[in-house]
Amino acid sequence: MSSYRLFDSLQKATRVRALNSGCTGSCRRHRLQQSARWPLDYLASSRQVRSIAILPPKREQFSPITAIPPTNLKPPQITKSRKKWPRWQRTLMLTGTVIGLTFAYDYYVNESSLYRNLKCVVVLSIVAVDYKLNFNEGKDIDALHTRVANRVYNLIASNGGLYIKMGQALAMQAAVLPPVFQQKFAQLFDMAPQDSWPEIEKLFIKDFGKRPDEVFRYIDHRAVASASVAQVHKAQLKTGEWVAVKIQHPKIEKQVNWDLGAYRLVMYIYDRFIFDIPVYFTVDYTCNRLLTEIDFENEARNSDNMNAVLQWEPSLRNRVYIPRIYHNLTSRHVLTAEWIDGVSLSNRKELDAVGYSKSQIMDTMINLFAAQIFNWGVVHCDPHLGNQIVRWHDGRLQLVLIDHGLYIYESPEFRQQYCELWKNMFIFNDRAIRDIAISWGIGSPELFASATLLRPYKSGGVRPDGRSERDVNTGDKTSRAHEDFEMQTRMKDQFKQFIQDTTKMPLELIFLGRNMRIVQGCNQLMGSPVNRIKILANWASRSLAMLPNLTFRQRVKAWTNHFVFKFVVGLSDIGFWVTKIRQIVLRREDEGFEDLLEKQMKGIAKKNFGIQIQDDAFSA
Repeated sequence: MSSYRLFDSLQKATRVRALNSGCTGSCRRHRLQQSARWPLDYLASSRQVRSIAILPPKREQFSPITAIPPTNLKPPQITKSRKKWPRWQRTLMLTGTVIGLTFAYDYYVNESSLYRNLKCVVVLSIVAVDYKLNFNEGKDIDALHTRVANRVYNLIASNGGLYIKMGQALAMQAAVLPPVFQQKFAQLFDMAPQDSWPEIEKLFIKDFGKRPDEVFRYIDHRAVASASVAQVHKAQLKTGEWVAVKIQHPKIEKQVNWDLGAYRLVMYIYDRFIFDIPVYFTVDYTCNRLLTEIDFENEARNSDNMNAVLQWEPSLRNRVYIPRIYHNLTSRHVLTAEWIDGVSLSNRKELDAVGYSKSQIMDTMINLFAAQIFNWGVVHCDPHLGNQIVRWHDGRLQLVLIDHGLYIYESPEFRQQYCELWKNMFIFNDRAIRDIAISWGIGSPELFASATLLRPYKSGGVRPDGRSERDVNTGDKTSRAHEDFEMQTRMKDQFKQFIQDTTKMPLELIFLGRNMRIVQGCNQLMGSPVNRIKILANWASRSLAMLPNLTFRQRVKAWTNHFVFKFVVGLSDIGFWVTKIRQIVLRREDEGFEDLLEKQMKGIAKKNFGIQIQDDAFSA
């Protein structure tokens, strides 16, 4: 009923408004008709009215309100207005959050690469400032070198990984550094970190999609050897062959680019701030070699190439062996090679116990690396004693060469020039030596010849800096601090004169020098049983006679010159055998031919460069 009353009231109100509006006649009639229809249209279109007409009111909607006693009312809460933090506090909190998240990501995802390199930047900045402030006349230079050597060594040791490999590369140049650097960096060769088996297994699964225990019949979960880049596990294939599985340390791949960036920074500071010696020009070449060294597929190719060229040399084919590579079980991070039972040359006690001939070992080793450098142009640049094994095979002593990661490939033009350099050094052709040295951007041919031979080269009595030996040996005595400062200042000046044009210098010389020093150190540790200089010079001369672009007449002349050269070089055996007899008679194994050459090289280094070479600078 209430809905109809509402309708009537709306209709009456509309009529009254129409009558009072002042209209007359048909206009008023029209408005009354419109006003009569308007409530119907409104009711038809309005959901609110329709719902009122359809749905009767419910009693629950009008339930009585019960008053709450005052005793039950809670006291009013006073809302405190929040104070905004100062801007510097908000900035500090945001910065801390970003840094925390960055380091968390770096630790869990990036193998702490950012942290390790930030630590490198901080340490080297301290080193640079220390040298800038304290490398002055009157200061304690020895104490300065000791502080810096300890800081750099601790940085390398704590960071580990590729830092150790880069530290070893610096250690190979330690002969030109102060003595304390030579002592500290030599310890880097004994660092061999090992990763746990679950980490190694995870990397293997990533490359091959299977666990190692599923691929091999047996694999030792403990590493039999470890180095800065990888570790080696002994395993047996399902076909029965025993193999060496070389697996890269899992962190290396993520850290390598960061670490090489740090190496660039180290060499830049070493070049510009610490010693002011031109070495930064070698960085790109060295970094590329290190990148190829951690690519085990590249190592497999190097091994195959070395085995191929070895088969073309009858004098070495049966004396040297390269282990077979299993390419189906080799990837960028895993290398599987034939397992070789033998004695490592680093194990001198076992070599003596078995009775292997040291003269045979060294003759084979030096002939092998001489052939690589002068004839093949494929050079193994990490020939330390741990990478060489000896064994008996078919009734003869055989040298096994392993770890083929670090190689260089010489261009034919460079290899020919290097052979000519060696040959001319033995016939004292100073003009030819000078022409080659100048074409390579080297300003001191005589010193370069001495550094190449790793023995003194003298063409006259005048030093490269224009002073006579008498001038060097005379003079007033000065304090030790003044002498150290003067020597090292002279070293900088001499090196700048020595390397005059870095754009011309063949960068192959870096790793050839490394190879030569390691081989010399091996020969020295074995008691200098062979004349290393003679073997290398003969291969240089022979390789010139074997050049492929010679005419028949040129080849005949080259071979004739080679045999004459062999006779001349053979005269160097006189000094070698005199030293050898003296060594045997006096029973002094540490006074061999290489030891004599080393003493002479120390004298040249100190007089010409102000460098004090340690006793073990040329050791392997």
